[in-house]
Amino acid sequence: MSKTNEIRLLKVASASSIDKHKEQLAKLGVPQSSYYEIGKEQLINDDFFKDLDIVHIADPNEFHKSQTIQALQNGKITITEKTLGINRQEFDEILTYVTENNLQSRVYLHLHYAHKLLTLQLPELLKRLTKEYGKITSTSATFFESELADVKRRRLWLFQPKNGGLFMDWIHPFEVYYKGALADQMEFIDADQYVVNPEYDTLNPTGIHSRIKIGGIFFAKGAEANIRISIGIKGQKNEAKGIRFVFEQGQCLDLNFVSSEVEFNTDYRGSWTLREKDGGKIIESVQPKGPTASDILVNDILELCRRRNPGFTPKDLSIIYGPQWEYQEIARQKPLITDPESVRKFINEGMNIPQNQKVLG
Repeated sequence: MSKTNEIRLLKVASASSIDKHKEQLAKLGVPQSSYYEIGKEQLINDDFFKDLDIVHIADPNEFHKSQTIQALQNGKITITEKTLGINRQEFDEILTYVTENNLQSRVYLHLHYAHKLLTLQLPELLKRLTKEYGKITSTSATFFESELADVKRRRLWLFQPKNGGLFMDWIHPFEVYYKGALADQMEFIDADQYVVNPEYDTLNPTGIHSRIKIGGIFFAKGAEANIRISIGIKGQKNEAKGIRFVFEQGQCLDLNFVSSEVEFNTDYRGSWTLREKDGGKIIESVQPKGPTASDILVNDILELCRRRNPGFTPKDLSIIYGPQWEYQEIARQKPLITDPESVRKFINEGMNIPQNQKVLG
């Protein structure tokens, strides 16, 4: 936002006390009188909405439904991060409210992997590669985050069902498959749930391996996606953010994503590599250059203010989030896998996707 003089941060609301945020508020130039603490009822003080055009909701997911509707009722353009609701019922209630009140131009769900350059450039890349090497027969995604030493930064709330759990927190592969690979069919098949790090959580999974039936113009009939996600893995070497596509002739395309922090502080936007086969000779490798996902979000905010919504439609969201609701039904019946050998196998299989080898400076 600092790159444009069209947006100004005016007020901040959070569930924690002002003492926790004094230093950050000072850096942002927001006076303490413009800070609003959210109470147990989850709603924001009505005074918060005065003089605002836009509300950006990025607190724990359990607040999203009530706060999104509250902001819309106050006539504000509403940008909600990650999810509109923690389950199918909440999600559908918001979409129904938006449709019945003709608010499609004023509500925007922020899914930032849809704005990654690798995702945005993927349709043209797959159009070329599938023409040359055949359609995609299978795909796999690994999104692993290492254990954080700072306990206060671990965000343990995200594993709880009241916030949608780990599967919802890592919605990102579905964004890439839909927006980048133009998948118009993503049907949940099954999932295994792991306790990867018991220091994070033992009652809810900290690792999930899901299988998805996937279809679209670039996919062969019967194609499946194997998606592995985990937060809290011990050891920095197990950091991973990648997606692989395998073509009919055997070639592999690997997308290697980087975090928002790396994007913000460097000109590195990740890379893609095409190989003759898994682990084989490199045919092509590119590090795209261009705007960050944050740059694109700010541009979208300005478009919203001009009454043009460049975000996902309700139809888009029904496809992206369909596997979420199917997973929630299946997950209730699935046991947590805790034995070390099975956990180790889950991690090793996920790390088979080559990850960022570039040393960042």
